[in-house]
Amino acid sequence: MLRFVRPIVLAWGLVIYAQDAGMVLRTSVAYNTQKATLPLSDEQRQSADQLGRDAQQASQARKYGEAMRDYYQGMAMMHHVPWSPAYEVASSLRENLDHAMAEPGKQVAVTLSPLWISERAATIRMSALLVLVPAKKEGPAEKILGSSMAIPTLLLTTRVALPDAPGDYTLEVRLAYGGEAPPEAARAAFVKAAPVHIEALSDSVARLRNRLAKSGKKSGSAFATAEYALALYERADAGEINPTRYDFRGELRAANAILDTLEAGRDPFAGRRGDLRKAYRSNVDNTLQPYRLFIPEQYGFEKPSPLVVALHGMGGDENTLFDGYGAGTLKREAARVGFMVVCPKGRDSASMYRGAAGQDVMDVLAEVERDYPIDTKRIFLMGHSMGAYGTWSIAMAHPEVFAALGPISGGGDPAGMAGIKHIPEYVVHGDDDRTVNVSQSRRMVEAGKQAGANIVYREIAGGSHVSVAEPQFRPMLDFFAKQEKRQ
Repeated sequence: MLRFVRPIVLAWGLVIYAQDAGMVLRTSVAYNTQKATLPLSDEQRQSADQLGRDAQQASQARKYGEAMRDYYQGMAMMHHVPWSPAYEVASSLRENLDHAMAEPGKQVAVTLSPLWISERAATIRMSALLVLVPAKKEGPAEKILGSSMAIPTLLLTTRVALPDAPGDYTLEVRLAYGGEAPPEAARAAFVKAAPVHIEALSDSVARLRNRLAKSGKKSGSAFATAEYALALYERADAGEINPTRYDFRGELRAANAILDTLEAGRDPFAGRRGDLRKAYRSNVDNTLQPYRLFIPEQYGFEKPSPLVVALHGMGGDENTLFDGYGAGTLKREAARVGFMVVCPKGRDSASMYRGAAGQDVMDVLAEVERDYPIDTKRIFLMGHSMGAYGTWSIAMAHPEVFAALGPISGGGDPAGMAGIKHIPEYVVHGDDDRTVNVSQSRRMVEAGKQAGANIVYREIAGGSHVSVAEPQFRPMLDFFAKQEKRQ
């Protein structure tokens, strides 16, 4: 039997979670996608519209907890789930681990904290079953770590011992009210999940940390890339990124190999082509920021090369456009036309490439230009979804930089199109996009054409938000190949 307690030291976590603007933005996208996809009655649609407006107003007032409650209530209504006290309380809870990178056989603290304070929480008591679920179906069977029969529902924590079985897992807290499991339609609210990676890495991490400290701070992307392996581990351990997506032992090994080469007086990236994982230290806040760089085999290190800057969508990172979308289509098409491609992370996965995230894009471009000969008349900017919004907004902020643009399934500020009328554009959108309505691209294209811009617009009949992207990489890069900066 496990016991949930109320830890005073974790009280600040409530404030952090309730004020996460990025989480609210991600939830709003999911909310509007469901509203556009689910078969709703007129009454349901009116209610969904009103709750969406309430959430937007709360978010604008920075009352993020209230915004999340409105969105969750709207999603319950759209899925025909009664907004009961137990459902509201379950929806409000969020799971967090004190260590998502865990040593085999060690304990982790599991915390449930509310995204908003429900007035009905004081009357609700739930049972909780903690279960470790392997990420791979062919792995070991799920393992029950413990249970509690009557947990309170505000800021709860308990400690559980993990098995001595390395691998990727999800640690689930399965809630139930009134002794019954929730119906399937309500399961998502009652099952909290947090990824956890179990592997004996602490000694290797400590050795790399000591080695980096003894090396002192060095400039250049090579040393920053070695440092980032440690930062990546720490961010995964803190739950900022999903630890199940990375080979951490391989990351640590690569970092040590970079340091070996630097200590021998050589550049670890000199003459290397293909798919490179790199990082730089930001002047904005001194943090380490990653990026992926693709260098085609035909690239000559003396002759300037065209470069595509590619921006991922919401929920993605610097790996998304390289590893998804046809499992590497962008790299294959770039190799065909002889283009380099760089994918920045852009800070938070819901940054919209504003502020420091937009600066990251320009800083990554500067890093690549510093390390490689780039044809400054042939730098292109493209992106999907949030990356399309970023494509337009960054081009408007830096109209002197790019030779052509390629926004896919996005939108922006039509008033800014006159300022980039000299930049040719290849715009793509599906007319059945349930996430970003096609009207968003239509508005931008119309404003651009009225300003006199050279725009090729591909509106795909029946195309969804995602399906239109990968098939358009080839014609988009062919379009880029014909362009050269005019100013």
